[in-house]
Amino acid sequence: MAEVQEKSGNDGKKGGQKKMHIRVDFTPMVDMNMLLITFFMLCTTMIKSQTLTIALPTNEKVENQENMSQASADDAVTIIVDAKRKPGTNLVDTVNGQVVSEVYYYFGKPGGDAGMFGPGGEIISANNNLQKSEFLTDEVNSAGVHSARGIRQIIQQRNKDVLAEIKKIKEQYANGEFGPLETKAEREAAQEKYDEAASAIRKNENLKKPVVIIKSTPQASFGSLIELLDEMQINSISKYQIDNMTRVDSVMLIEYQNAHHGS
Repeated sequence: MAEVQEKSGNDGKKGGQKKMHIRVDFTPMVDMNMLLITFFMLCTTMIKSQTLTIALPTNEKVENQENMSQASADDAVTIIVDAKRKPGTNLVDTVNGQVVSEVYYYFGKPGGDAGMFGPGGEIISANNNLQKSEFLTDEVNSAGVHSARGIRQIIQQRNKDVLAEIKKIKEQYANGEFGPLETKAEREAAQEKYDEAASAIRKNENLKKPVVIIKSTPQASFGSLIELLDEMQINSISKYQIDNMTRVDSVMLIEYQNAHHGS
């Protein structure tokens, strides 16, 4: 509510100019603001949080529990995420406050069939099958030649049979073989059929597929681990797990870093 007050200028003298003072009372607006806030809270659509989908194990009984986390040497791919160190130190290197990641991987058993340790427990450097990779990319030299394979390319190469089948059903989906794609309802129905077909391909035991074991050092960033989990989804990896670093993993990593110091 507003009030208009008139006041004569020059202390009420004759011919003095009248001045008007307007006073606006905003107290009733408080109630209106509360009503508007309540209205918008009740009528708005809450944003759904974006979460990472992770395939969890079933509750089915496993007879041989000792082999639950085992994978054949031919299928196993172990990826280790670490933080880049500053040259000549063990200090973590950062760029704009973000930890710089380094990624290593090896196929099969650590150290190969012979292992990393000799009869007396000495480290056999020649058996270290750890390799370094640029994270999710490929190294390309000045001539444009791929000098090192990135993690994505490595995963895709090991999972090529599954990806080839996935590519086929993607083409079928695009060609409308799972149903028309004109309306939203039709696209949703076709997408559901595509998801069922893709799930069947990932579960097909007749197709050769890798078992990816993801590990990280304490210095590695959590974001790098999330990116690796995204790669599992992107490349249709059906079997993967996050595991702890073992003693032989740490020995291989330290031995590799010492041997390639400055590279």
